[in-house]
Amino acid sequence: MIKALLVDDERLARVELRRILEEFTNKITVVGEAANKREVTNFLASPENPRPDVIFLDINMPRGSGFEVLEDIDYEGKHPICIVFVTAYSRYAVRAFTVNALDYIVKPVDVKRLELTLARLQIKMGETSVSVDSRQSEAGAENDISDERDDNTVQETNVETLQKLTPDDFVFVTIGKKMRFVPVPHIVCITSDGNYSEVWLSKDKRALILRTMNEWESILPPSDFFRIHRSTIVNRAFIDNSRPLETMGGSVQIYVRDIPEPFAVSRRYLAKLKERIA
Repeated sequence: MIKALLVDDERLARVELRRILEEFTNKITVVGEAANKREVTNFLASPENPRPDVIFLDINMPRGSGFEVLEDIDYEGKHPICIVFVTAYSRYAVRAFTVNALDYIVKPVDVKRLELTLARLQIKMGETSVSVDSRQSEAGAENDISDERDDNTVQETNVETLQKLTPDDFVFVTIGKKMRFVPVPHIVCITSDGNYSEVWLSKDKRALILRTMNEWESILPPSDFFRIHRSTIVNRAFIDNSRPLETMGGSVQIYVRDIPEPFAVSRRYLAKLKERIA
């Protein structure tokens, strides 16, 4: 049984979410509610309260945003807590969640969308009795995101169905224990790391995200980002124009601002790169 904590500064929003969750009493139970950051930390600190498996977390709250809540609680410890965002954000901002979040729910909460969330939670917790695939079509392609099956596998994604990002969009990333929105233009480059990709924000700030390079290439604005290698995508704005392309050991390399080491450019992308930076 999934134990849930509901966090929203609007009492009626909590009442409505609790009412909908009552339709799934065989899967989830609400163990508490909180209206702000202080109430969340007090609930989790009390030994009398059960530790929730999931927190349904609003973002815009007057006494500390949802992200500020996450900075104050230990949700990745010995007994990790899944975070599901509940947001009234406009659609362009919601796309940020599709990059790196367990799940998000758009207000007003839809019952079928919530059912998909519970299925993902069960998979995350190792309860595989619920079929996610059978419910994805019901939830609608607009809200669909990739499932994280476990730490080593990635679900196949049809890149043609991914929503395109614009320079006005944000990418949702986790750096250390801090979650934040990063404007797409602030991404310096993206490199491949096995089944994951690494989003570089500077030399010292990187975020690991469960997304392939092909998926990134399909959703990033093509006027601003382009691929220079099968394992590297760079932001045109961060290319160091003061340092020309260099040939080292027979391979071409390019320098990016804020990152001291150069990146290799494969022959496949070299001609297009020269056209873009000419």
